[in-house]
Formats: sequence, C-alpha cells, structure tokens
Amino acid sequence: MPVGISAKSGRKKLYFAIIYIMFVIGIAVLFNKYVGDKTQKQLLGTLDDIAKQSVVTIQDNVNNKLEELSYLAEQLSSQEGYDYTKSANDTKKFVKVLGLKRIGVALSDGIIYMNDGKVFDINSREYFHHSMKGEKHVSGILKDLQDEEEILVYSVPIYDKNNEVIGVLAASDNTKNFLQGFKVSISNSYGYSYVIDSKGDILSSSLYEKIDKTNLFEFLEEWQENKNAIQEFSRLLKNEKKGSIYVKAEESQYAMVSPLGINDWSLVTFIPENILNERVIPIQNVMKIIGASIALGAIILFILIVRIQRKYENYLKEIAYIDPFTGLHNKVYFQENFLSTLKDMQGKKAALVIYNIRRFKMVNEIYGEIAGDHLIKEIARILKEELILEKEMLMYGYADEFVTLYFYDKKEELEKRIQNILQKTGVIEYRDNRITLHMAVGIYEICNLQYSFEKVYNYANIAKKKSKSVLNEPFVYYSEELKEKEVKQNKLNDGIKEGIKKKEFKAWFQPKFDPHTRELVGAEALARWYKEDGKILSPFYFVEFCEKVGLIQNIDLLIIEDVCKQFQKWREQGLPCFPISVNLSRAYLNSVDSIYHLKEILDQYGIESEYIQLEITESAIVDSEKELGNIIDTMHKLGFTVLLDDFGVGYSSLISINNLNFDILKIDKSFVDAIGTEKGDYIVKYTIDLGKKLGMDITVEGVETQEEYDFLKEQECDMIQGYYFCKPMTSEDFTEMLKKVKR
Repeated sequence: MPVGISAKSGRKKLYFAIIYIMFVIGIAVLFNKYVGDKTQKQLLGTLDDIAKQSVVTIQDNVNNKLEELSYLAEQLSSQEGYDYTKSANDTKKFVKVLGLKRIGVALSDGIIYMNDGKVFDINSREYFHHSMKGEKHVSGILKDLQDEEEILVYSVPIYDKNNEVIGVLAASDNTKNFLQGFKVSISNSYGYSYVIDSKGDILSSSLYEKIDKTNLFEFLEEWQENKNAIQEFSRLLKNEKKGSIYVKAEESQYAMVSPLGINDWSLVTFIPENILNERVIPIQNVMKIIGASIALGAIILFILIVRIQRKYENYLKEIAYIDPFTGLHNKVYFQENFLSTLKDMQGKKAALVIYNIRRFKMVNEIYGEIAGDHLIKEIARILKEELILEKEMLMYGYADEFVTLYFYDKKEELEKRIQNILQKTGVIEYRDNRITLHMAVGIYEICNLQYSFEKVYNYANIAKKKSKSVLNEPFVYYSEELKEKEVKQNKLNDGIKEGIKKKEFKAWFQPKFDPHTRELVGAEALARWYKEDGKILSPFYFVEFCEKVGLIQNIDLLIIEDVCKQFQKWREQGLPCFPISVNLSRAYLNSVDSIYHLKEILDQYGIESEYIQLEITESAIVDSEKELGNIIDTMHKLGFTVLLDDFGVGYSSLISINNLNFDILKIDKSFVDAIGTEKGDYIVKYTIDLGKKLGMDITVEGVETQEEYDFLKEQECDMIQGYYFCKPMTSEDFTEMLKKVKR
C-alpha cells in the first residue's frame, strides 16, 4: 500500500477519532450542563418548598398568638366596670398557657400594668400606637424595659361595649424563643434560614453562626462580586417580593427570599453551591474516562447520569416529604400524591383514618415530654408496620395525630385492622412504666375519587371529633348527620360568642316559698338566652355545649351581673329583697381567684354577699374534694351561703358532704317524683332528717302536686320551689311578685 494512501487513511482515522472524541466530550458537556441545570432547579424547588413550610409555621404561630390575645381582651372587656389596673390576677395565668414571657394591659395613657405587678410607660413604643388604632400588631426586636433582654411584642386592641378602643393588651416573647424554631437546617446542616427586615437587619444575630454581622448587606459587601446581589436583595426585601439570588461569601450560595407578611420581615434561606458540585464532580470524572472510550462508554455514562439524577431527586424529595421526628410522610406528600394513589388503586375500596391520642397532654405532664416523644415514635412504628399494601400511605400530622390511607375489599377487613392497631397501642412500655393509651379514631370511606385530600381529611376529622366525645366506641365513621351537626355546632358556637359579647343572656327567677306560711322567701336565678330574632332559649339548648367549649363561665358572669342589676332596681323601687341563688359551673371550682372575682362584681353593684347564694352540683364533689373544700371555705369567708344542688343525682359520699360544710341541702326532683310510694316517702323523709342533723337547711325543688307539697310540709323542709307554686318567670314578672309581698 502506498505511503500516501496509508498516511491519508491514517489522517482520516485521526480526524474521525478527533471528531468522535469531540462528539463524546460534547455529549458529556451537554449532559453535564443538563444535570447541573436540572439539579439546580430541583434544589431551588426544594428550597422553596422548605421556605414555604417555614413561612406558614411563622405566620400560624404569630396569628395564633394574636387570636389568643384577642380572645383574652374580649374576656376582659366583657366584664362590666372592669378595673384594668388590677388585671394582673387575670393575665398572669395566661403567661404559661400561651408560652409567653409577660402579659400586660395598657390604658390609653400608655401606662401598662404587667402580670407580675410591674408598671411601665410604653408611649414610646410603636406597637402601642398601632393597637390604639385598632390594629393587631407584632413589633420588631425591642429591649425589655425590665431586664434589657431582646424581645418582640404582640399587641391587640381592647374595645369597650361601644366598640371604641380603650386600651391595649400586650404580650412579650423572648426573641430567641420566637426565632429558634425557624432556623431550619437543610441538606446535612449546610443551609440555614434567617428572618430579615427590609433594611437587611437580621432579627437576632446571636442565633446564626454562619453570618458574623447583624446586617445582611454589611456581610455581603465584604465580597465585591455581590454588588448586584445586594441590589436584588434590597429590591425584593423592600417590595416584599419572592425570588432566588446567587451570592458569594466564604462559599458561593443560593438564597431564597420569601416574604412573611408580618411587618416588613422576610425569610431568607441559604444553601451552598458546593452541594451541587458534590453531585456534579463524580459525573465530570466519568466524562474524562468516557472521553477515551467507545460509544458504549457514552451509553453507560448516560445510564449513570440518569441513575444519579434520580437518586438525587429522591434525596431532595425526602427532605421535602419526610417528617424528621417520626420518619413518616408529611402533609405535603399526602397533598401531592393522594389523588394519583387513589387512581392507581381503583379496584379497591379506600378510607382515610385519623388516629388521635386521647389526653396526650396529661401523659406529658405525668411522665414528661421525653416519654411523650417516645410514645409518638413507638406509635409511628406500629402504624408503619401495619401498612399492608405498597400504595397505602401514613402521615404524621400535628402533635398527637396520625393519618392513614387504607385500601381494602370488605369493611370488616378495615375494622379488624383498626382494632388490631388499637390493641397494640393500648399499652406502651417506657423504661419501668406501662403507659395505657386510648385512641380516638375517625374514619371516612372515600366515595368520590375526585375529592381533594383537604376535603377528605376534613370529613375524617369530623368523625374523629365525634370519637373523642364517645368513650364506648372504638371508632366513628363520618356521616352527613355528623357533618350537619358539626355545622350546627360551629353556628351555635359563633352565636353564643356573639350573644355573650352583646350580653343576650339574662336571668329568670324560680321563686322559693316557705311551706308553712306559703310566703316568698327567695328565688333561684336561671339562665335564658334572648336571641336577636326574639326567641328566648332555655339552658337545655346551650349550657351543655358551653361547658364543652369553655364558654359557660362567661354566661355565669352575665347571669350574676344581671341579678345584681335587678337588686339595684328593686332597692331603688323600695321593694323587699330576698336571697337569690345562682348556679356555679365547674369552671368556677378550679380556682379560688374566681370566687374573689364574684365578690368584686357584688361590691361593684353594692350588693351584700348574704343576698347571693352559690349553688354547687353534687357531681362536682367527685372531681377533687380537697380543692372544693378550700373553695367553699373561701365562699364562707366572703359571706356567701353555699348550696349543694341536685342532691341524689351524683355519687358523693355522706362523709364528703359533711366535711364540705354546705349550708343548704337541695333535694333533686328525681326524689320528689318518688313521693307517694313507700320507698320514695322513706328516702325523702330520711334525706331531710339526715340533712337537718348535719346542720343544713333543706330546699326541695321540682314540687308539682298537692300530694308532694303536703308530704314535704309535714317533713318540716325549709323551702320549696316548683310548678306547684309557679313556673320560672322573667325579671319583670318577679318584680310584680315582689310588689305584692306584705311588709
């Protein structure tokens, strides 16, 4: 072969080899760029998801605090003639409950009265002026007037009955406590989040070890390459816009700016660029090897790139979808995968099941939070082990709640699984303790595969709420009836709150008579709800519900206040005044302070304690006899007469009744209804005789017939009330009765 031909052929092969190598390198470079861009996009997307979660957490925390303070402000303002300068007794108990540092009430002159008794002038504080304008406000970082610690302050307006702002309820929180929960660690602790205002100031630099300045702009100015980045930061922060920025520092980083919607604050989340490079470098090394290989090497490289990309995507998804505490999926995962999972399992029935630990707070109080954390993780493990099908989903919700998506063929199969789980979680061992747990379980059988996760969850949650109120059923299914009841209860709750605010709850009076003279000797005050539509509702429609939702004490206050107002009117008219007994809910029996507050209301209207008698139901004795004894002693000390109401309905012992020193024993109507029978007559006679021997006067309620009256008169009871004499009446009708009393 001629040398020229051989040389030409060699040059062709060389050219082909060069072209081939360039092609392979080009492919490698393109793939490298593709992987880098894809990784960067995925990382920034994950960074955005994490930032969203932090923003929602911060906003929820702030809004919850402001709502709780607004509710407290409503409670204070609802008390007629309330002395805000003496609010410490009312506010100090909320400090621990709300997890705050201090709470105080500031009047319009800027003087604030703190829960610890300290008094300060806050006229110079911006939050005071914001809330005096009717705004709910969160301050920037301030120095505590008492101990110079860094704090931020929540403040809400206090309105009078004319809806005019008369003061401010303010609560302080340590800045460190507020911000510590939002320093989010990302990608093996290489990334961090900061709360920054529009000027670039970091709200608490002591929390962040990555930036040694108190201002973000000052920190970035140390690198000339950040000039454009600083301008972009300034634009986003001032305009409260969202965006990502590439910055230079000790290491190059990506930053995600997310407005918080609170003051001019934004959440800025950083993640180093080298996280990307750590993923790309192995690929580049592979590219160098492939550059000297054949086309098969390029295919192998492509496969490797795809596998690495998928692995990295899975890694990033794990950050966004997994709850770090339990290792279970979170709500974001459920929201994104719920409908597609239902579609994949169309051949099976599906149900969303919510498990909620009953009285979990009590477990934490008895055994400690570490034990509580152990229980949560142990339940998470049990629930995870009980997942049968690959597509079934399990989520850790909030605090003591777990959410599962089950698939099954028959309803009995579903119920058997749930029963098995309840058995396994019934007793959990922690160190030397066997902790007994009870679950509330709500079930929604998914009938429409187009329903969103939020809708399905709300239905299951309605069933869970019902389960929490029913102790003898292991679980509760959702039904339209439950939904309607939930809507009605929400409507009733809103109506009662509005009624309390407008003071629609008034006192009716059930007169009491001397059985021998048939003369009026007193009355019992009964609550009635005067609705705007003209209807008047008896306690049957609202008392039990108010006890469940914690509104009953507000109604008690309105009734007592209304009774005091009526006393004032009777005295002004020169009418005789008789003792009026009022029922006290259990909410009043938890604190001696509440009894002192009742005395303050009487003093405000100039009513002596001897005219207001306090009725305590027999069932209250079972809760805590010792504490109740202290409260009754306080009632006596303040001059109140104390009645034991509904005797015969509860389960108290005679020893307890004797030890608690009641003044009057009130025999329940259920005893009266038995009069006329041999055993009934004996029980009533014995009860009256026993009460008198224990030093108590006897009142009998629910007397309706002549036979009952004659029998009770013969037994020497002291007072009678019931339809035999008259039904409960309005304050106007009772006033007319007082006018007819012989004096």
